[in-house]
Amino acid sequence: MKVGQSIQHKKPNQDDGLIPLINIVFLMLIFFMVAGHISQSDPIKVQPPSSVSDKHEQEEAVVIIVATDGQVSFEQDIIELAALGPLVNQRFEQAENKPGFSLLVKVDANLAVEKLQDVLNIIKQTGIKRVSLATQRQTEPS
Repeated sequence: MKVGQSIQHKKPNQDDGLIPLINIVFLMLIFFMVAGHISQSDPIKVQPPSSVSDKHEQEEAVVIIVATDGQVSFEQDIIELAALGPLVNQRFEQAENKPGFSLLVKVDANLAVEKLQDVLNIIKQTGIKRVSLATQRQTEPS
């Protein structure tokens, strides 16, 4: 043992509390990634019309989106309006549950009625009977 040698104490590191915090943040990130519902966004952004109806479609439906400028999307692909009928027929033929086959039409609230009628007439010509129009719940004034 050396006489006169002073004992040096280790300085506390200020970063010692940072590692557990990083661990918690990463665990929370993983939790929200797993628990969160990630869905594909629509290729065309529309603002659906308001409705007071509270009925929800429970089954998976084939989605058709029509924008104000007349752009049409069928199952995430932007198509011409004339191609809608054959695509709906093809998708119906591929369906496993033909009696449960349904279409969900999402339109912009500012879409002209004539353009909506054109889309609905094409769907009517295909013979599909289960067609729903997507709306958003009307907010009640307070």
